[in-house]
Amino acid sequence: MVLATALAGCAYHGDQSIEEHYQRYKARLPERDKVFVCSSYGCRTQTGFRFTKADIANMQSLMSTTHTANPTDERRAVGVTLAWMEQRVGDTIGTSADRPADDMAGNGDPTQMDCVDIATNLASFLLVLERHKLLRHHSVGPVYVKEDLRRGFSGWPHYAAVLVENGTGQRYAVDGWLMASGKPPEIVETEKWYIDDADIVFGNKSVVTAASGPQRN
Repeated sequence: MVLATALAGCAYHGDQSIEEHYQRYKARLPERDKVFVCSSYGCRTQTGFRFTKADIANMQSLMSTTHTANPTDERRAVGVTLAWMEQRVGDTIGTSADRPADDMAGNGDPTQMDCVDIATNLASFLLVLERHKLLRHHSVGPVYVKEDLRRGFSGWPHYAAVLVENGTGQRYAVDGWLMASGKPPEIVETEKWYIDDADIVFGNKSVVTAASGPQRN
């Protein structure tokens, strides 16, 4: 029961459109350059933040054609840009204090984010980039869920935002759940992406660092 409560935000809901994901968690899609940042686990808290013209100009610089000559370079630039966006937002609304992964103490805390919060926020940031035509080799896909309940606790479901490479249709999970706030998320093929909860010290997520990285199948 304690486990279910602590990780309730990571329950499996199957394939769904990006709109259905937002509806399920009563989250708000971006409105032009305004995002509604999820926190408290399961998007229970949503805080509005509007990117300024100066912010957009910085995103344009980070995502310039110099840095996005091909899909691989663009994914690298996306990671850097998302890290900057998360830091920019978090320093203003308090989510920069988010500790990597989940713990019981973070449940209901508006400065803390679970996998649903982070996936939703990264999807919102990606939609802002897409709106400004800064994604030249990719489009934003539906939020992705992956599980393997045969593995028991270590197979618990996790959420990630998604980029779809235009030329190949390859989907990439964009996941910063195990990363410190403001660090580039992992961007990896959805077939290879997974987080193994057995590697997380339950109840003390602060010991998990970006250097450890998500574990993959």
